[in-house]
Amino acid sequence: MRKHCLVPSRVAPLLVGCGLFLATESSEARAQVYVLVQVPPTVIAKAKAPSPPATATKKTTIGKNGTRINTADKPEDDDTFWEESIDVNGDGTVDEADMLWDDEDRTLFLAESGPFKCKSGGTGSGDVIVALYGQGNTAGYPVGSGWYAVDLDAGECGARAEGLYGCRFDASGNPTACGVAVIDDARDDIIISMEKPAKGR
Repeated sequence: MRKHCLVPSRVAPLLVGCGLFLATESSEARAQVYVLVQVPPTVIAKAKAPSPPATATKKTTIGKNGTRINTADKPEDDDTFWEESIDVNGDGTVDEADMLWDDEDRTLFLAESGPFKCKSGGTGSGDVIVALYGQGNTAGYPVGSGWYAVDLDAGECGARAEGLYGCRFDASGNPTACGVAVIDDARDDIIISMEKPAKGR
């Protein structure tokens, strides 16, 4: 997988992951690229009451390569980091995932690397990151809503170009907007290019 998000020259850089719209600069753009990421209710519920173990450490980054995010708002900030066995992307497989609770912005992040299901069938493999907004989050989003992003190679799951693809989702896990995107470290958020309603999976 490449280390940086590559997007067409006329598309604002952005981050992304489930049912996707690939925004390109041509009129035939917005080809649908689907990665089946369905954040389970058990994972969404963790945003309401994160419970890091006693062995948790302090860290300010989570994710790898293009899915990496820095959660420090100020140089002296640090957040709680641990590993947990959990099904992050809803594929039915429990994996060892990295987890980070940003106590300043009240956002829970989960990251893993490995296989995921493509909408068109088959599987892809790469880095995945999920963000869940907790109680009292500074962004003002509903508790349990969030976003996720998947790092895709060209041709993987139908993607026309390598890059980050993902979706925002509501508190029930339903995607609300999908596309090409980049991570916005300053807001612990993603910016999605040419946001469109997500198509049904």
